[in-house]
Amino acid sequence: MEPILFLMTATFGLLTAWIIKQLLIGRPKNLPPGPSWIQIVSIAWTACRAGLNPLTVLSSWAKKYGEIVSFYVGTKPFVILNSYPIIVEAFRHPDLQDRPQSRMREEVVGPDCKGVVLASGLVWKEQRKFIHSVFRSLGVGKKSYEDTVLAEMTQLCTSIEEKRGSPIDPSIFFMQAISNIICSVVLGTQYKYDDADFQQILKILNDNMRQSGAGGTLFFFPLPGISKIPFGKDSNSPFTKMNLNSCIADLFIAGSETTATTLTWCILFMMAYPEVQSRVQEELDHVVGRERLPRLNDQGNLPYTCAVLMEVQRKGVIAPLGVPHQAAADTTIGGYTIPKGATIVSNIFEVLNNEDLWKNPDAFEPERFLIQKGEVVKRDELIFFSTGRRVCLGEQLARMETFLGFTSLLQRFTFKKPDSSLTLSFDGVLGVTRNPQPYLTSAIPRY
Repeated sequence: MEPILFLMTATFGLLTAWIIKQLLIGRPKNLPPGPSWIQIVSIAWTACRAGLNPLTVLSSWAKKYGEIVSFYVGTKPFVILNSYPIIVEAFRHPDLQDRPQSRMREEVVGPDCKGVVLASGLVWKEQRKFIHSVFRSLGVGKKSYEDTVLAEMTQLCTSIEEKRGSPIDPSIFFMQAISNIICSVVLGTQYKYDDADFQQILKILNDNMRQSGAGGTLFFFPLPGISKIPFGKDSNSPFTKMNLNSCIADLFIAGSETTATTLTWCILFMMAYPEVQSRVQEELDHVVGRERLPRLNDQGNLPYTCAVLMEVQRKGVIAPLGVPHQAAADTTIGGYTIPKGATIVSNIFEVLNNEDLWKNPDAFEPERFLIQKGEVVKRDELIFFSTGRRVCLGEQLARMETFLGFTSLLQRFTFKKPDSSLTLSFDGVLGVTRNPQPYLTSAIPRY
C-alpha cells in the first residue's frame, strides 16, 4: 500500500501547488473572457456524474462571455470561437494553422507520424500536397470520378432493395458504401459487401471509431508524465510507412464516417418530414425520371433537393467543434490575445444554430436556402466543412457522395418509420462525429 499512498500524497501536493499558482498568477492580460478554473472543475464533476452535454455548456458560455471564450485545463489554455466572422478571421491567420499535439498518438506511433489531419507546419504542407496529387490523378471530386461513385450507389440501393422493406439500420449500409468508395481511392478496388477482406476493413474501422468515441477529444488534453512511457519512435522523414498508414487512416475516418453520418441524418429527417421527402421525389421525377440515375449536372435543376441537403447539414452538425487548431505564436484575434500553444476550437454548432444568422434555427426549413424564384442561396455561414486554410481536404468528394447518395436513395425508395420502432429523436450522440440516435427505417421501393 505504500506506493499507492505515496502516489496519492504526491498527486494531492501537485494539485494544491497548482491551485495556489492559479490563485496567485490569475489570467494573463488581454486573454478572452471565460470561466474560472473553479467553474471548470465544477463542470467536469457535473459532467462525470450527470452526463452533461458539452455543446450545451459551450452555448451557455457563448451567451455569457461572447464570441471568444477562453479557459484553462491545467496549464493548457483553450480558446473557443463562437461566431462566423471570428472563426473566419482566426482560421485565415497563418499563425493559427497548427494542430494540437496528440500526446497519446505520438507516444504509440512516433512523434513524426501525424498523417495529414493532425500534422502541422512543413509536414502538413507536404502530406496535403501529396493527398491532393493522388486525388487529382484519380479525378476524385470531379465528374471523371462520378461513375465510380454511381456504381457504388447502385450496389447500395440493390443491397437495401434485397431487404424488401423490412426494418433496417441504414447507418450500416451507408458506412459500407462510403468506405468502399474510399477503398477505390486508397486500395484501387471496390468490394462486394460480403467480401471477407472488405468486412475486415469495416471491422477495423468500426473498432477504431468505437474506441475513440467521445473520448477522442482526450487526445488533445495535457497528460503529464506520459512522455516517460517507453514506446518506439519512427524516423524524421514525413514520408514513412507509418505516416502513410496514418494518412490512409485519416482518409477512412474523415472520408467515410462524415459522409455516412450525413446520409444517416438525411434519412432520419425524411422519415420525420414525409412532405419534404415527397417534394424531393417529385422534383427528382420531373427532372431525372426513373430510367437513369441522378448525376452531378442535375444539381442546377434540383434546387429544392439541394436546399434540403443544406438544411440537413445545418441541423445535423456532424462536426460540431471541427478539428482543433493550435497557436504557433501569440496572435491577436477580435481584439484579444490568443497565447502561443493555445488549443483553438471552432464552435460550429453555435454558428449553425445562431438566431441572428438563421431565423427560427430550431425548425427544419429547407426554404431558408431558396429565394422567391426557387433558386438556391449558398450561405457562407454554412461552414459544414470548416473554413480557412485547413478546410476539409475531401470536401469535393464528400459533396459528390452526399448528393449522389441522397438522390439515388430518394429516387428508388420511400423511407418510413417502422410501426414498432422507437420514437424518432434529433438529439445527437457525440463521438468521433455527431451521430443521430440509433434508429430503424423501412425502405419501400418506388417501382
